[in-house]
Amino acid sequence: MLKKMKFISVWIIALLSVVILPNVIGASSTKSKIPVSETGFDTNITNNSLAVSPDEQIAVVSDSREQSVLVYDLTKGKLRKKIDGFGSPRNIVFIDGGSEFVVSDSTLGTLRFYSTKNFTLKDEVVVGPGAFGTAVSPDGKILYVNNQAHNSVTVVDLEKRKPMAVITGFAQPRQGIKVSPDGKYIFVTNFQGDKVSIVDAATQKIIREISGFSMIRGISITSDGGTLYAANSGRNSISAVDTLDGNIKSEIKVGREPYGASLSPDNKLLFASNKADNTIDVINVADHRVVKTIDGFNEPRQAIVFSHDGDRAYVLNRDLSIARVNVKTFSIMDIIQDDSKKYKLKRLRSDKVGTYLADQEGMTLYYFTKDDSSVSNCKGQCSEIWPPFHADNIISAKGFNKKEFKTIIREDGQKQTTYKGHPLYYFVKDKQAGDINGQGVNNVWFVLGKKVFEE
Repeated sequence: MLKKMKFISVWIIALLSVVILPNVIGASSTKSKIPVSETGFDTNITNNSLAVSPDEQIAVVSDSREQSVLVYDLTKGKLRKKIDGFGSPRNIVFIDGGSEFVVSDSTLGTLRFYSTKNFTLKDEVVVGPGAFGTAVSPDGKILYVNNQAHNSVTVVDLEKRKPMAVITGFAQPRQGIKVSPDGKYIFVTNFQGDKVSIVDAATQKIIREISGFSMIRGISITSDGGTLYAANSGRNSISAVDTLDGNIKSEIKVGREPYGASLSPDNKLLFASNKADNTIDVINVADHRVVKTIDGFNEPRQAIVFSHDGDRAYVLNRDLSIARVNVKTFSIMDIIQDDSKKYKLKRLRSDKVGTYLADQEGMTLYYFTKDDSSVSNCKGQCSEIWPPFHADNIISAKGFNKKEFKTIIREDGQKQTTYKGHPLYYFVKDKQAGDINGQGVNNVWFVLGKKVFEE
């Protein structure tokens, strides 16, 4: 009877979870379709995920607010596949040398196994509603699954594709879970109580708890297992913790609402992603100094992955695009995204002004000579005559450097696009595509020509 109950609707599973959870152990793999409830099991909790294949050829991304995951071809920088049918996809990991990837879903209460070759569903394992973060053991044989609804961690045998144990005693374990490099310990974040539980992998018992965090988010463990870094979105800092005694040995101030804390492969740098600032702070691990702040992201969270050589980092944005970062220059190299969602600027030409920039509808864009760098001084009535221009995922017109398009937050709270630090505007008297009625107004308003800001 209990076995049949695992395959009925998610809400019935949730209501009977007290009965079913102890019997998750022994649940078999299945390719049966589990219905998606109209409202997700825990949609008030938001997270995203990014996994890069071991050969760094593809990336799989998700956002718990979307009922699909996207697969990108990293070599071509294009969307390769959209996989639908999820409830609240939470975390993605590659297994078996990269031949498959696993997506946890808190609404469906399952782990879905997909072929990397053709992106078909290979297996589906029931672990109960609330399945969030996942982590693979170093030998690739075990998958640990946080379950925030049941305050537990499910231990899944990846060879047999079935749960083998359930570890209890946690308090809302969500996205954050890491396995030590030697595989001996599992570090589990507890959102409730702001603590990290350390589990002995051999005995599957909690042996220590580290507290003192504030709205803890992403965590990372150094390769020697001696230091844990945790993002505190509640106090805008990264905590560096000695894992042996559990003491916070350093508190590093970063931007607003840090979610991610990701170590480079050589453990020399830590990337802290600041969701509210749309930035990443680069921290020198040796002295815990912020050496650089990289801007140009869109609500970066925990989803940060470094390349094996450490030369690049992949950062997931709110719109499920991936910013590829040059770690040596601390700058965004390019944005990988679904071409259908890109905003394509136009380059127009007039006998009066020559070549100039327009939005994707052909409406002319202007700059204001009285603006400061990355600051708009056109406010109040001025902004009614010269409305700010803003677009995400810009494809620049020929002759304009796409890396120079950035986003600022105006004094009135609106977003505005800049080019080489100059805020861009429309003019209300331009009525149709190609109009340039704002050119030269008061000798301070001008169209944006491709050579205007060249030194």
